[in-house]
Amino acid sequence: MLKGLFVAASVLRRRRPDLVFGVGGYASVPVALVAAISGVPLFLQEQNAVPGRSNRILGRLAKKIYAGFEGAASRFPAGHVEVTGNPVRREIVAAAASCPAEVPAPFTVLAIGGSQGARAINERVLEMARIVKREGFATRFLLQAGTREFEGVRAAIEKEGLPVEALPFTDRIGDLFARCHAVLMRAGALSIAEAALFGKPCVLLPYPYAADGHQEKNAIEFCSSGAGRWFSEADATPEKLYAIFSAWESDPGSAENAAAGARRFARPGAARSIVESALRESGIGTGACHV
Repeated sequence: MLKGLFVAASVLRRRRPDLVFGVGGYASVPVALVAAISGVPLFLQEQNAVPGRSNRILGRLAKKIYAGFEGAASRFPAGHVEVTGNPVRREIVAAAASCPAEVPAPFTVLAIGGSQGARAINERVLEMARIVKREGFATRFLLQAGTREFEGVRAAIEKEGLPVEALPFTDRIGDLFARCHAVLMRAGALSIAEAALFGKPCVLLPYPYAADGHQEKNAIEFCSSGAGRWFSEADATPEKLYAIFSAWESDPGSAENAAAGARRFARPGAARSIVESALRESGIGTGACHV
């Protein structure tokens, strides 16, 4: 960290930035500290409902903090926080804007385990698929199983003839959101932001070891908008999870209510709002914004 301060000072002297953004994590601390000490306007973006330690420390020095969740606002100095939602890649925003309003039957659940996979989600999807097969239901699953888990998951699907389409990972997640009726995933801030853009009802399983329990707080705030349900990992039996999806499948009205809750949470213009605000606060003017 000490070495990082000297390197950051060298970079700022050479680059002479008009402003600096910190997005959390220990790697942001040296540059953010040097910027604040040097008089370069410092801005922070906090993704989660519970700010990380780096942003909590730097929040006292920042000109403004842009929060992805309402719950984060009270953790920063009053008057310095704007709740903007979280920025999402522009191709995801575009995919959501062009997503068909109706997804064809059968009812399809997208389960996202991240690039490395989430064993807890993979196992529950396989168990739900066994229920579907045993009972003769029509539900289907799209499972992003992760690169480490994929081969084992695929072998189980093929051996048992389960109604699951598995893939290791894709960065074209918008294509998968467009094919599903509902989503099962962890409660990462950006995953929630993406699902909200597509207006997808969600069942969330917060990662139990996330720092300061921030995923659980993310899930609570998102689901309070009516966008779905969340379960602790210990309480999330396959039977309970499938009961939620089955209810949405059999009652399109309740599924649409949850979808409307997700859409209320969506902030498709978050990136532009943040940059334009920072430019105004820095006295640069929004004409320089090309987000």
